[in-house]
Amino acid sequence: MQETNNPAAASTVEFSQIAPDVTAGDFLSGRTGIVLGFPGTNQTLVDLWGEGFQLTRPLDAPNELGRYCQARDQLAQYMWRALITEYVRFGAAPAVCAWYDDTVQARREVFIDLAAKAVALRQGKITEPETGFVPLDRLLKDPARAVVVESNEAHGKAPAPATFGSLHVLPAAADFICAVTGEASTVLVKFALGDWRDMELLLGTELPKVLQGWERYRAPIKHRERSRYDAVGMVGSPIEHGVYSNFNNHRDICDAAGLNLVQEEQYLSAFNPNIYIGFCEKGIQKVWKKLGI
Repeated sequence: MQETNNPAAASTVEFSQIAPDVTAGDFLSGRTGIVLGFPGTNQTLVDLWGEGFQLTRPLDAPNELGRYCQARDQLAQYMWRALITEYVRFGAAPAVCAWYDDTVQARREVFIDLAAKAVALRQGKITEPETGFVPLDRLLKDPARAVVVESNEAHGKAPAPATFGSLHVLPAAADFICAVTGEASTVLVKFALGDWRDMELLLGTELPKVLQGWERYRAPIKHRERSRYDAVGMVGSPIEHGVYSNFNNHRDICDAAGLNLVQEEQYLSAFNPNIYIGFCEKGIQKVWKKLGI
């Protein structure tokens, strides 16, 4: 099987053994993968970083599943190069962490109000957050995403570490301080972000491209029955733990782009996008009064 630079010819030569109407687009979109038995496609990342992809090697595996995996292997490598090149151009971990911190700080008053509503919901003082945005109301009502911890519930537990996104000031502080008065907090609200949509919802802005598609827990895409994986499944935002810890497996791409892996580890091993807001009794009452609670 000979390679070709003609996309139309490639569709005929490379994919005709699977079905007459299957094209390169079916491999790139992952639709074929669903049919072949994969549970997902990581399509958000494919849409972000797969533009312009062309097969560079023939798909010569003896069966449909093998040819699909070969195509996705090539796509994954293409996506890694595009992603890491843009990530380095953006400024890599130092720039991403700085952007995130600045954006969170600019929303400080908004987060204080949202956190105060989350506490009021848990204590039964209000029944609806009434933020004006249904997705945001749902987030505040979800105890797994807007986590409220009273001081007596946290007794004896180690304090959460300071992170780039948290609003308390000193990394060495023993406790979270009240975001309103600066006194020791008696209740803590943690906004637990699960993916990039949570980030955009809470930050109120479109994320930089290198953050789009972020997931807190990215799992490999494994075939439902066979021991085969879709290589595209582990391509993700570089600030994800499962992604940046895998940089060494793509050392040639990182080196070619000029990515400093030591610096990445230093920054990203400490990065936690969760947002923490603490309140003392005086502080929470002041915010509730402003909000009419």
